[in-house]
Amino acid sequence: MTYYLVIGLCIFLLLAVIYFSIKPISMGIEARRNIKENANIEDSENENILSNDLKSETNTNNKISDEILKLNELKTKGLLSEEEFEKAKEKLLS
Repeated sequence: MTYYLVIGLCIFLLLAVIYFSIKPISMGIEARRNIKENANIEDSENENILSNDLKSETNTNNKISDEILKLNELKTKGLLSEEEFEKAKEKLLS
């Protein structure tokens, strides 16, 4: 009789431990998922920021090159001297 009582008590304690440990384990798994999702969101935001920076830099470079081309046209037409062209070009590049 004592044997069955000890086995029953052990089974009860085992089930109690399993029952009370399920919630913290599931919370840990959920927290890990949230961390991965947040990291993925941050990565995509960083990629968007980098692509926007590259686009704005490209646009700036295009604007500068367009201005230099306009200055070159003015120089070839004789409206700007070589010195004026170089000064204006240096001002655009700095």
